[in-house]
Amino acid sequence: MAAAETTTIRVRRSTQRRLAQEADLTGQSVVDVLDVAADLLEEQRLLADMDRAYQAQGAKIREESAAWEATLPDGLADER
Repeated sequence: MAAAETTTIRVRRSTQRRLAQEADLTGQSVVDVLDVAADLLEEQRLLADMDRAYQAQGAKIREESAAWEATLPDGLADER
């Protein structure tokens, strides 16, 4: 990776040790480990956002279904 494509960031020493250990274990550079970590954080946030949206949509659907279910006992005999 060219030097122009990187920058220096400040991290806690414990974080630097963890990143270096992960780099050693995986055979990657610390820069690549950080790229993977950033990708995973982004994916985690996206999935959490999607889950919240699905939960909200599910609640809306349940409310609408309950409203429709309330219209079923309309006084007519079951036609089965």
